[in-house]
Amino acid sequence: MPGDKSSSKVYADLTSLMGGRTKGSKAAVDPSGFDSAVASGSLASASTAHSKADDEGDKALRAKKAWEVAIGPGKTLPMQAFMAWMSGTGVSIFSILITGMILMTPVRTIMGTQQTFAPLERMATGKKLDLTMQKAAFVAINIAGILFGVYRLSIMGLLPTTTSDWLAFIPAKHYAEYSA
Repeated sequence: MPGDKSSSKVYADLTSLMGGRTKGSKAAVDPSGFDSAVASGSLASASTAHSKADDEGDKALRAKKAWEVAIGPGKTLPMQAFMAWMSGTGVSIFSILITGMILMTPVRTIMGTQQTFAPLERMATGKKLDLTMQKAAFVAINIAGILFGVYRLSIMGLLPTTTSDWLAFIPAKHYAEYSA
């Protein structure tokens, strides 16, 4: 019986399980938190969607995230100290490279402070968030990293900190006469 539907293919009619709803039916219940006015775009203006509470919450969230970004370089200082300790105080290529990395990383991040905080300054309302304290903390922590690098150079003996490092600039004594 090739013409009979029931024998050639398996066919199940599931419309009875849908409770008589069709594709365009509005009988479905919206999920909790769903606002059909917002979904259809029938609000009077977009500014009513952003209330003062939302702006304050966004401002607090951005300030908190800015503090996390500002303190971030401080979290790398213990790892840099460990790497410096592992490389030793001798003058070798490895210890010089580690010290160079310790010095150059904070310098690069200080140079890019504005780019680092730029996404956090812009708010949805077009205003700029004041992140002066976060930027100051960010720069101060990076300066601490630079000072650690300079201290590391001093320990390795690469900074001229003793009087014997400056002997070339001391004029030689002139003797009045020589005895032979």
